[in-house]
Amino acid sequence: MEFGSISYAVEGSPPQVLPLRPGVTTIGSASDNDIVLEGAGIAAFHLRLVCTPNECWVMTIDQQQPTFLNYVRLRPGTRYPLRDGDIMRVGAFFIRYTQPEAAAGDLPRLIEDIERGSLRRSSTLPPDVAARISDVGSIARRSRLPARRVTGNLRSVRTPRYLAQMSSYLQYLPPCYQDNEFLGRMLLIFESILAPLDHLIGDLPYYFDPRTAPESLLPWLATWFDLVLNENWPLERRRALILSSAELYRRRGTRSGILSYIKIYTGFAAAITEPHDPNGDDLPPHVFRVRLAVPDPAAIDRHTLEMIIESEKPAHTAYVLEIVPQS
Repeated sequence: MEFGSISYAVEGSPPQVLPLRPGVTTIGSASDNDIVLEGAGIAAFHLRLVCTPNECWVMTIDQQQPTFLNYVRLRPGTRYPLRDGDIMRVGAFFIRYTQPEAAAGDLPRLIEDIERGSLRRSSTLPPDVAARISDVGSIARRSRLPARRVTGNLRSVRTPRYLAQMSSYLQYLPPCYQDNEFLGRMLLIFESILAPLDHLIGDLPYYFDPRTAPESLLPWLATWFDLVLNENWPLERRRALILSSAELYRRRGTRSGILSYIKIYTGFAAAITEPHDPNGDDLPPHVFRVRLAVPDPAAIDRHTLEMIIESEKPAHTAYVLEIVPQS
């Protein structure tokens, strides 16, 4: 059985065509999707296309990044039946749905015949097309809803009311149950309870990523690596420090580790001189000098800088800290 196809492309680029398969096809920027689209305005898991023996429908997953169907913004978690020629927009991509060739040509005219009651089943139609036409006719007779008109040269589409109120959990049931109105309404009860928990669990990795974690969690993440994290630091530098913590921990006690830590905190590169260096003749054994040149030495918190050096230096060494104006 054919389920049609989708073609997608950025405006001005040649389209790519993908035949649809029965079941779920996911679209997003994450590599786990069936179709990976990269660019601004595309969520990791953005869109879900579901094809059953009776129809194909679309549901947007992400609540932040919008999806448009025929220039109408879709509500997250709501099923929208697809008709031949429907155009979806995801970020900068345009996605066009095309029905199987036989159904695409005959379906609009036959729907009108069904509503007028003048259709008699034709033996010349393929069985799967006849079944789909019969199903569309029963929906049309029950709903009798006004058409939803869109701008441009796209045709009007008809969206039965009850399909927009059915639970998205139907997609996880066998295809023979996915059009059951009673199950769709009953599962809304469970979805209203479980969906917020599902979103929380789905967002859990962002709480452990220093780039996206809430500011209040940063001190807790810093304790994993025994970092000196001052709440008075700019937020961007605190995030950068935790993000670099694994590399800093690996280089702890070395010259490069101390210099990297100081640069993350101050934004300026420091220099370290040891007794065996050409300019370190005045230093006693096991003592090194840290020299930091900045535009305004008074803007640097010396106490915090000393805490950083103290936590990163080898235990048997001492140091001399010099904060001087840039020349």
